[in-house]
Amino acid sequence: MGNKVKVGYIGWLSYDQTEYSTPYAVCDINAAKLRAYCQEHPEVKSFSDYRDMAGDPELDVVVISTPNWLHCEMTEAFLQKGKHVFCEKPMGINRAEMNRMLRAQRASGKQLALDFEMRISCAARRIKDLLDSGEFGALRGIEFTHHRGGWLAEGAMLWRTDPRKSGGLYFMEICHEVDIFRYFAGEITHVQSFKTPNVLPQYAPDMPDNVITHLFFKSGAMGSIATSHTVSVFTAPLARYHDLGHDMAFVLTGSAGALRLDCITERLLLVKYRPYPAGSHGKRVELERIEDFSGRNAFHDIDENRRAFIRSCAEGRPHVQDAYDAWRTHCVCLAAEHSALHGFKKEAVDYTGG
Repeated sequence: MGNKVKVGYIGWLSYDQTEYSTPYAVCDINAAKLRAYCQEHPEVKSFSDYRDMAGDPELDVVVISTPNWLHCEMTEAFLQKGKHVFCEKPMGINRAEMNRMLRAQRASGKQLALDFEMRISCAARRIKDLLDSGEFGALRGIEFTHHRGGWLAEGAMLWRTDPRKSGGLYFMEICHEVDIFRYFAGEITHVQSFKTPNVLPQYAPDMPDNVITHLFFKSGAMGSIATSHTVSVFTAPLARYHDLGHDMAFVLTGSAGALRLDCITERLLLVKYRPYPAGSHGKRVELERIEDFSGRNAFHDIDENRRAFIRSCAEGRPHVQDAYDAWRTHCVCLAAEHSALHGFKKEAVDYTGG
């Protein structure tokens, strides 16, 4: 391979020394954190102001892992200086910011990726291959269920429950599921969301602590996402997640069978619909097989997505998802959140402005 790209990191100070990249710079306002990193990696430059880092002519790619309200201004600064940008989700905290990020990417001609890591994780790619193979027939429905412990309004992560800093629950969390739904099932035309009254006091009225969203796909398929922060015990060891109310699973229903990915055990259940014995006109659900992805970071491989983006920049080819596609995921999230907060009405997704 030719010249390596030089990579900078803000927030999560990673170290991607590979055949196609070399760590070049880090930036953080935490001086102790910078010192510790640079003691281990003295060859890497350090910055306390991201604007100075953006102005470094040697930098090729930046990885931005900061609180959500900083994503837009930082991304714009680096794109305007001609750097490729890999940014943690979401794409800003509102429609104006996500539009600004998309415009900045197009004006720069550089790559911008949001960290929707499920798209590149091994279980998601396996599911997509199975769907595309036709083994389970035409996709008719897709669902996701997630019960997790509530976020606390304290400490360094205080901003998560403030929609003016996080962008709200859909930008903060559910955008991941919306994005992988689009990857599996295609474009979403309409959404409808429902929520019960909040019970956790740290969640503002416009930050649901539980919500169910129905999604209508152009293909005719249907989807649902159920997310609750109100039942699973805080804190729980991984071995007791299921006992203590935690779950996280996808179910994809096809016309000839179905798949269920348990994101906690990292196992994929595959079933087929086969006729009952002679004389019956129905079908029964039969086990086809179970595929085990345990220990492989099956659905949440942030490192793999980041490195794939860096490699795509080094090789001058597109990443697996471009900025416009990520922008469309955010459009769905805006419509779903609006439905949840304004009367639970079915709403068309507004894709204008991109």
